[in-house]
Amino acid sequence: MKNILIYGASGHAKMIIDIIHRNNKHKIIGFLDSYKPRNKDIFGYKIIGNLDTLPTLIEQHNIQGIVIAVGDNSNRQKAYNNISKITSNLEFVPIVHPSAIIARDVVISEGAVVMPSVVINANAKIGRFTILNTMSSLGHDSVMSDFSSLASGATIGGNVNIGLCSAICLKTTIIQNISVGDHTIIGAASLVVKSIGDLKKAFGSPIHTIKDRKPNSKYLG
Repeated sequence: MKNILIYGASGHAKMIIDIIHRNNKHKIIGFLDSYKPRNKDIFGYKIIGNLDTLPTLIEQHNIQGIVIAVGDNSNRQKAYNNISKITSNLEFVPIVHPSAIIARDVVISEGAVVMPSVVINANAKIGRFTILNTMSSLGHDSVMSDFSSLASGATIGGNVNIGLCSAICLKTTIIQNISVGDHTIIGAASLVVKSIGDLKKAFGSPIHTIKDRKPNSKYLG
């Protein structure tokens, strides 16, 4: 059983802890968090340091892997970049709930998180550090680029491409053969029947409002 750390002490992290317990393949040593006080208890585990203390913690606890438990796509990418600058020896552990239904040819990439009752269909591609939240589904031949995410209940048709760091929010439906650009946010309960470009925030059923956004701006702020 490998010793691992969890970076980010949020509600998203609590869900990840539950999956790790169910799979019983990794031993959680504690949390890293740059904004919350050390020794704070999160779902039974302590915050034991931050990025500055990571090298020492790796040596002290024989840390072999880390999970980035950050729900915001851009912040998750920043966390990965920061950790990678500090060490190249850690495995970025993928987390998959045992109730997920995943086609046999689908490869779960490093750092990806697959929550309860997710469905991933044949020939779909799951990028690095993606998140597929509870009861979301990804259609056949669809692609989620690195650091993208599906919120709970999102339904993605076949042959859909979701760009880098893009987020599909709660209960959104995307029909087949659609492309969503990089750093784009699709608002909750939207119906996407046309392709959306890079750096957009779009919402409506069907989509009727499309605005520009910056890569690191809040999802629908």
